[in-house]
Formats: sequence, C-alpha cells, structure tokens
Amino acid sequence: MSSFKEVFPKNRRPLISDLEEFWSNGVEILFKDFAEYILKNFDLRFANAVWSEKNGWTYRIGKSGVYLIKGIRIEKAGFIIDNILVKDKKTYNESLEYVKNTYNQHKEEFQKKISEVNERQSQRNKRRIMRERGELLELQDKIIPEKYNVFHWPPKLDIYKLKKLYMLDAKGIKDEELADEIGLTLYLRCKYGKEDVERMDKSVIRCHNCQKDIGGEGDFRQCACGYQYSFREYRRSFRRNNMPTGAAYEIFNTFIKEWSHAKEYSEKIILIDRLLHQFHLSLISGAKHRPVAMNFIDGTRENVDKIINELANI
Repeated sequence: MSSFKEVFPKNRRPLISDLEEFWSNGVEILFKDFAEYILKNFDLRFANAVWSEKNGWTYRIGKSGVYLIKGIRIEKAGFIIDNILVKDKKTYNESLEYVKNTYNQHKEEFQKKISEVNERQSQRNKRRIMRERGELLELQDKIIPEKYNVFHWPPKLDIYKLKKLYMLDAKGIKDEELADEIGLTLYLRCKYGKEDVERMDKSVIRCHNCQKDIGGEGDFRQCACGYQYSFREYRRSFRRNNMPTGAAYEIFNTFIKEWSHAKEYSEKIILIDRLLHQFHLSLISGAKHRPVAMNFIDGTRENVDKIINELANI
C-alpha cells in the first residue's frame, strides 16, 4: 500500500480533489464534511499543500494567509490534525471540538494578525497607485482613449440557466440546446483562461479587437490594428473578470480537450457535471481567495455558493 508521500512526491503537489481519489474508505466524506464545517463556522479554508522532507505534503487551514492550524498530514487511514487521526465519526467529532477550542483560544490574536496583513497590503496599494499615476502621465501623448484597454472577456454562465439544465436533466428531459450553450460557455472560459495565462507568462497578450498576439518588454503595448493596452492592466482585467487559472488549471485543461470531442447529450452532461463537481470541491476545501465556481458563474459569492451546493445534491 503506497503512502501519501510516495503517491505525491516533491515534484507532484496534490490538489484537494486528489484526496478524494487517494482515500477509498469513507475518509474522503469526513474530510469534505470537516472542510464544510470550518468554512461555515469559522470562515477558515484549506490552503495549498506545502512540502517538507519529513512529512511530505501537508495542509494548513486559515484565512488571508494567516494560519490557525498547520501541518495537517495525510495518511491512508485518515488525516491527522495535531495528534488526532481522523478516521471515523468519533475521531471526526474530536477534531471538530479541537478546532473549535483552538479557534476560541487564539481568536483575538488570529484576527489581529489578519488585520495587520490587510493593513500592510493597503499601504502597498497606496504606494503602487501613486507610482502608476506618474507612469500614466508620461504616456498621455501616446494613448488613444477609445482604443486603450478595451477588454472583451468570454461571458460567465447564467446561474438560472445552469439550474434549469440540472432540473430538466433530473426529470429525464434532454435540453440539448441548453447543454450546448452551457458547455460552450464553460469551454470558452477554460480555453481563453488557459491560453492567456500561457501568453502572459511569456510577456505576451491577446488583442481583444483582432485576436493577434502582442509581445514586448514594457508595460505599454500597441497592436498593428491600432488598439493599445497596458500589460499590467491586462493582467488585472483578467483577474477582475475571474478568468480561470491557478490550482485547478489541469481540470480546465481536461475539460477543453474532452469537450471538443463530445457529440452526444450524455457525454456533454457528464463533462459539465464533472466540472461542477470540481467547483464544489473548491468551494468546501482549498479556495484561498474565492471558489473556482466564481470563475464561471455570474452572480454574487453568496448566490454562487448556494447554487453549487444545491446542484451537488441533485
């Protein structure tokens, strides 16, 4: 039987979703419930795993980069929170009590550290804004306002259409047109997210007017078609529009490949459901800033969280 460290060596950092496949003894359900509990009761989330030579990949739970509990280890028998091996209902309840007591004991110090982190970020933002104002003044003679930083990102899913598709499918009604619309929306968000990340990593952006690549080294970029961009603002617009990237990159990449070959309604609904399952995993365990669903579904955080939880139970 392979250990967690053997399955996931240093060069293979696991996603939260990988734990579901690693366990097959019901521990994955306890882990999911644990993640939901700490999120609902304390607004705590799992951060990405970190590596140590002694313990391999371990997890932390916290908020805003401040961690309440570190070094959560993964074993085939369960997950270890300090000295509690969570493997059944009894040890699961013990772990909840432990987290509750730890949170209450350190709550004041924990909240203070979060406030300090936020204040440091606020000061950095103020310095950045002043610096960028100066840079923009130097570009005034070059900028064509109506062609500067004009972005058109693929739209997000309509939350009500998504729910309608699931409700119809649950009744055995195949709305192929709606499935195609939802699948294509997911596909385009995945595709442009993946491709633009790869471009930006090479200091290249895509012109949103003619779709041509624009390279260069400085912040100011001008396409042959006349449209102009700030590389910095391009990246920010990418993030503000919640274009998909990050820890679930491989999940998006898989959807892109498989959607291109899906022909039948049954194939398409399986792919859509598989992706939404990943949204649910992200929601309950591992979204440091926002759940993955926010990359794809139009709506407030509260409404998106609600629909993902609802669809997970259909």
